[in-house]
Amino acid sequence: MNKRLGILTLILLAILTALAGYILFRNDWLNSGKKPTPEPTPEVTPEVTPTPESTPTPEPTIDPETDDRFFNTDSLLVVANKKHKLPDGYEPADLTTPNVEMRYNTWTMRAEASAALEQMFNAAAQEDIHLVMGSGYRSEAFQKVLYDNYVSRDGVEKADTYSSRPGYSDHQTGLATDLCGQDSNYDLTQKFEETAEGQWLRVHAHEYGFIMRYPKDKDEITGYKYEPWHFRYVGVETATAIYNVDEFCSFEEYFHISGGGYAD
Repeated sequence: MNKRLGILTLILLAILTALAGYILFRNDWLNSGKKPTPEPTPEVTPEVTPTPESTPTPEPTIDPETDDRFFNTDSLLVVANKKHKLPDGYEPADLTTPNVEMRYNTWTMRAEASAALEQMFNAAAQEDIHLVMGSGYRSEAFQKVLYDNYVSRDGVEKADTYSSRPGYSDHQTGLATDLCGQDSNYDLTQKFEETAEGQWLRVHAHEYGFIMRYPKDKDEITGYKYEPWHFRYVGVETATAIYNVDEFCSFEEYFHISGGGYAD
Protein backbone atom coordinates (compact mmCIF):
# COMPACT_ATOMS: atom_id res chain seq x y z
CA MET A 1 0.00 0.00 0.00
CA ASN A 2 2.74 2.42 1.04
CA LYS A 3 4.72 1.40 -1.98
CA ARG A 4 1.80 2.16 -4.30
CA LEU A 5 1.27 5.55 -2.62
CA GLY A 6 4.89 6.47 -3.14
CA ILE A 7 4.71 5.54 -6.79
CA LEU A 8 1.59 7.72 -7.26
CA THR A 9 3.29 10.58 -5.46
CA LEU A 10 6.28 10.33 -7.77
CA ILE A 11 4.02 10.26 -10.82
CA LEU A 12 2.10 13.30 -9.56
CA LEU A 13 5.34 15.22 -8.96
CA ALA A 14 6.51 14.30 -12.45
CA ILE A 15 3.24 15.58 -13.95
CA LEU A 16 3.40 18.82 -11.98
CA THR A 17 7.04 19.36 -12.95
CA ALA A 18 6.23 18.75 -16.62
CA LEU A 19 3.26 21.11 -16.41
CA ALA A 20 5.32 23.87 -14.85
CA GLY A 21 7.98 23.45 -17.50
CA TYR A 22 5.39 23.63 -20.20
CA ILE A 23 3.95 26.87 -18.82
CA LEU A 24 7.41 28.47 -18.56
CA PHE A 25 8.30 27.36 -22.08
CA ARG A 26 5.01 28.68 -23.47
CA ASN A 27 5.44 32.10 -21.87
CA ASP A 28 9.02 32.37 -23.15
CA TRP A 29 7.88 31.40 -26.61
CA LEU A 30 5.06 33.94 -26.62
CA ASN A 31 7.30 36.73 -25.34
CA SER A 32 9.95 35.98 -27.89
CA GLY A 33 7.40 36.39 -30.73
CA LYS A 34 5.75 39.56 -29.45
CA LYS A 35 6.71 42.65 -31.47
CA PRO A 36 7.21 45.84 -29.48
CA THR A 37 4.93 48.71 -30.33
CA PRO A 38 7.11 51.16 -32.29
CA GLU A 39 7.38 54.67 -30.90
CA PRO A 40 5.78 57.28 -33.16
CA THR A 41 8.20 58.76 -35.63
CA PRO A 42 8.47 62.51 -34.93
CA GLU A 43 7.31 64.71 -37.76
CA VAL A 44 10.13 66.35 -39.62
CA THR A 45 9.30 69.78 -40.92
CA PRO A 46 11.19 70.36 -44.12
CA GLU A 47 13.37 73.43 -44.05
CA VAL A 48 11.99 76.24 -46.16
CA THR A 49 14.48 78.18 -48.18
CA PRO A 50 13.70 81.84 -47.45
CA THR A 51 12.76 83.91 -50.47
CA PRO A 52 15.29 86.69 -50.83
CA GLU A 53 13.79 90.14 -50.29
CA SER A 54 13.54 92.05 -53.49
CA THR A 55 15.56 95.23 -53.60
CA PRO A 56 13.20 98.16 -54.12
CA THR A 57 13.71 99.95 -57.37
CA PRO A 58 14.68 103.53 -56.57
CA GLU A 59 12.62 106.29 -58.07
CA PRO A 60 14.43 107.95 -60.95
CA THR A 61 16.26 111.07 -59.93
CA ILE A 62 14.42 114.07 -61.28
CA ASP A 63 16.08 117.41 -61.79
CA PRO A 64 13.51 119.97 -60.59
CA GLU A 65 15.10 122.55 -62.84
CA THR A 66 14.13 120.55 -65.94
CA ASP A 67 11.03 118.66 -64.72
CA ASP A 68 8.21 119.45 -67.16
CA ARG A 69 5.64 119.75 -64.35
CA PHE A 70 7.22 123.03 -63.31
CA PHE A 71 7.57 124.61 -66.75
CA ASN A 72 4.54 123.35 -68.67
CA THR A 73 1.99 126.15 -68.41
CA ASP A 74 -0.85 123.58 -68.43
CA SER A 75 0.48 122.07 -65.20
CA LEU A 76 -0.90 123.02 -61.78
CA LEU A 77 2.72 123.17 -60.60
CA VAL A 78 3.98 125.64 -63.19
CA VAL A 79 6.56 127.91 -61.55
CA ALA A 80 6.81 131.67 -61.72
CA ASN A 81 9.44 133.15 -59.42
CA LYS A 82 12.58 135.28 -59.57
CA LYS A 83 14.53 132.44 -61.16
CA HIS A 84 11.86 131.22 -63.58
CA LYS A 85 10.04 133.44 -66.05
CA LEU A 86 6.78 132.54 -67.76
CA PRO A 87 6.62 132.59 -71.59
CA ASP A 88 6.34 136.12 -72.94
CA GLY A 89 2.75 137.31 -72.94
CA TYR A 90 1.45 134.06 -71.40
CA GLU A 91 -2.26 134.00 -70.57
CA PRO A 92 -4.11 130.86 -69.41
CA ALA A 93 -6.72 129.63 -71.89
CA ASP A 94 -9.32 128.60 -69.28
CA LEU A 95 -9.71 131.74 -67.16
CA THR A 96 -13.06 132.04 -65.44
CA THR A 97 -14.61 134.30 -62.84
CA PRO A 98 -15.20 132.60 -59.46
CA ASN A 99 -18.61 133.10 -57.92
CA VAL A 100 -17.25 134.66 -54.72
CA GLU A 101 -17.22 138.08 -53.07
CA MET A 102 -14.50 140.29 -54.56
CA ARG A 103 -12.78 143.58 -53.77
CA TYR A 104 -10.88 146.11 -55.92
CA ASN A 105 -11.73 144.47 -59.26
CA THR A 106 -13.46 141.57 -61.00
CA TRP A 107 -10.91 138.76 -60.87
CA THR A 108 -10.42 135.54 -62.81
CA MET A 109 -8.52 132.29 -62.22
CA ARG A 110 -7.94 129.09 -64.15
CA ALA A 111 -11.07 126.95 -64.14
CA GLU A 112 -9.96 124.27 -61.66
CA ALA A 113 -8.58 126.83 -59.23
CA SER A 114 -11.73 128.92 -59.56
CA ALA A 115 -13.97 125.96 -58.67
CA ALA A 116 -11.77 125.07 -55.69
CA LEU A 117 -11.86 128.68 -54.49
CA GLU A 118 -15.66 128.64 -54.52
CA GLN A 119 -15.67 125.43 -52.47
CA MET A 120 -13.26 126.94 -49.95
CA PHE A 121 -15.30 130.13 -49.59
CA ASN A 122 -18.47 128.10 -49.04
CA ALA A 123 -16.79 125.86 -46.44
CA ALA A 124 -15.44 128.90 -44.59
CA ALA A 125 -18.88 130.53 -44.59
CA GLN A 126 -20.28 127.41 -42.89
CA GLU A 127 -17.96 128.26 -40.00
CA ASP A 128 -18.94 131.94 -40.04
CA ILE A 129 -15.68 132.91 -41.80
CA HIS A 130 -16.36 135.35 -44.62
CA LEU A 131 -13.55 135.51 -47.16
CA VAL A 132 -13.12 138.11 -49.90
CA MET A 133 -11.07 137.76 -53.07
CA GLY A 134 -8.67 140.68 -53.42
CA SER A 135 -6.72 139.61 -56.52
CA GLY A 136 -6.45 136.80 -59.04
CA TYR A 137 -4.98 136.51 -62.52
CA ARG A 138 -2.86 139.46 -63.59
CA SER A 139 -1.57 139.83 -67.12
CA GLU A 140 2.07 140.64 -67.80
CA ALA A 141 1.03 144.17 -68.82
CA PHE A 142 -0.97 144.64 -65.60
CA GLN A 143 2.00 143.45 -63.54
CA LYS A 144 4.31 145.89 -65.34
CA VAL A 145 2.13 148.83 -64.31
CA LEU A 146 2.11 147.66 -60.68
CA TYR A 147 5.83 146.98 -60.54
CA ASP A 148 6.80 150.24 -62.20
CA ASN A 149 4.65 152.16 -59.69
CA TYR A 150 6.31 150.39 -56.77
CA VAL A 151 9.77 151.08 -58.19
CA SER A 152 8.89 154.76 -58.58
CA ARG A 153 7.76 154.90 -54.98
CA ASP A 154 10.31 152.65 -53.20
CA GLY A 155 13.15 151.97 -55.64
CA VAL A 156 14.08 148.67 -57.35
CA GLU A 157 15.73 146.96 -54.39
CA LYS A 158 12.81 147.41 -52.03
CA ALA A 159 10.16 146.81 -54.70
CA ASP A 160 11.76 143.45 -55.51
CA THR A 161 11.14 142.26 -51.93
CA TYR A 162 7.37 142.38 -52.30
CA SER A 163 6.46 142.71 -55.97
CA SER A 164 7.27 140.59 -59.02
CA ARG A 165 8.70 141.92 -62.20
CA PRO A 166 6.44 141.44 -65.25
CA GLY A 167 6.63 137.87 -66.53
CA TYR A 168 7.76 136.49 -63.15
CA SER A 169 4.54 136.89 -61.18
CA ASP A 170 2.74 133.96 -59.56
CA HIS A 171 -0.51 135.78 -60.34
CA GLN A 172 0.13 135.46 -64.08
CA THR A 173 -0.22 131.66 -63.79
CA GLY A 174 -3.94 132.12 -63.09
CA LEU A 175 -3.51 129.87 -60.05
CA ALA A 176 -2.80 132.52 -57.40
CA THR A 177 -5.12 134.71 -55.35
CA ASP A 178 -4.83 137.35 -52.66
CA LEU A 179 -7.45 136.75 -49.98
CA CYS A 180 -8.96 139.25 -47.58
CA GLY A 181 -11.40 139.35 -44.71
CA GLN A 182 -14.39 141.50 -43.94
CA ASP A 183 -12.21 144.24 -42.43
CA SER A 184 -10.32 145.85 -45.31
CA ASN A 185 -7.86 147.45 -42.87
CA TYR A 186 -5.99 144.12 -42.84
CA ASP A 187 -5.89 143.71 -46.62
CA LEU A 188 -2.45 142.77 -47.98
CA THR A 189 -0.74 143.29 -44.61
CA GLN A 190 1.09 140.79 -42.43
CA LYS A 191 -1.45 141.52 -39.70
CA PHE A 192 -3.93 139.57 -41.80
CA GLU A 193 -2.54 136.50 -40.00
CA GLU A 194 -4.20 137.77 -36.79
CA THR A 195 -7.68 137.88 -38.30
CA ALA A 196 -10.19 135.05 -38.06
CA GLU A 197 -10.02 134.71 -41.86
CA GLY A 198 -6.23 134.54 -41.90
CA GLN A 199 -6.12 131.93 -39.14
CA TRP A 200 -8.79 129.82 -40.83
CA LEU A 201 -6.92 129.87 -44.14
CA ARG A 202 -3.62 128.90 -42.53
CA VAL A 203 -5.23 125.75 -41.11
CA HIS A 204 -7.72 124.79 -43.84
CA ALA A 205 -6.57 126.14 -47.22
CA HIS A 206 -4.67 122.94 -48.07
CA GLU A 207 -7.90 120.94 -47.77
CA TYR A 208 -9.07 122.74 -50.92
CA GLY A 209 -5.75 122.59 -52.78
CA PHE A 210 -4.23 125.94 -51.78
CA ILE A 211 -0.89 126.66 -50.14
CA MET A 212 0.47 129.85 -48.60
CA ARG A 213 2.83 130.84 -51.39
CA TYR A 214 5.21 133.07 -49.41
CA PRO A 215 5.42 131.69 -45.85
CA LYS A 216 6.99 133.31 -42.81
CA ASP A 217 10.80 133.46 -42.57
CA LYS A 218 11.32 132.04 -46.08
CA ASP A 219 12.42 135.28 -47.81
CA GLU A 220 15.77 133.85 -48.86
CA ILE A 221 14.08 130.79 -50.38
CA THR A 222 11.07 132.32 -52.11
CA GLY A 223 12.55 135.76 -52.78
CA TYR A 224 9.62 137.57 -51.15
CA LYS A 225 8.55 138.77 -47.73
CA TYR A 226 5.94 136.92 -45.71
CA GLU A 227 2.50 137.21 -47.34
CA PRO A 228 -0.17 135.46 -45.24
CA TRP A 229 -2.81 136.59 -47.74
CA HIS A 230 -1.27 135.13 -50.93
CA PHE A 231 -2.45 131.60 -51.72
CA ARG A 232 -1.62 129.41 -54.70
CA TYR A 233 -3.65 126.48 -56.04
CA VAL A 234 -1.61 123.27 -56.55
CA GLY A 235 -4.31 120.60 -56.04
CA VAL A 236 -5.43 118.94 -52.81
CA GLU A 237 -2.88 116.10 -52.82
CA THR A 238 0.13 118.35 -53.31
CA ALA A 239 -1.13 121.08 -50.98
CA THR A 240 -1.73 118.52 -48.23
CA ALA A 241 1.71 116.97 -48.69
CA ILE A 242 3.38 120.39 -48.41
CA TYR A 243 1.27 121.37 -45.38
CA ASN A 244 2.09 118.07 -43.62
CA VAL A 245 5.80 118.86 -43.83
CA ASP A 246 5.22 122.19 -42.10
CA GLU A 247 2.46 124.77 -42.32
CA PHE A 248 5.16 127.26 -43.35
CA CYS A 249 6.90 124.98 -45.86
CA SER A 250 7.38 126.83 -49.14
CA PHE A 251 6.78 125.54 -52.65
CA GLU A 252 10.44 126.04 -53.52
CA GLU A 253 11.85 124.08 -50.60
CA TYR A 254 9.35 121.23 -50.95
CA PHE A 255 10.26 120.67 -54.61
CA HIS A 256 13.91 121.80 -54.27
CA ILE A 257 13.42 124.53 -56.85
CA SER A 258 15.53 127.65 -56.84
CA GLY A 259 13.73 130.88 -56.06
CA GLY A 260 16.01 133.46 -54.43
CA GLY A 261 16.77 136.52 -56.48
CA TYR A 262 16.80 137.62 -60.09
CA ALA A 263 19.73 136.40 -62.19
CA ASP A 264 20.53 139.95 -63.25
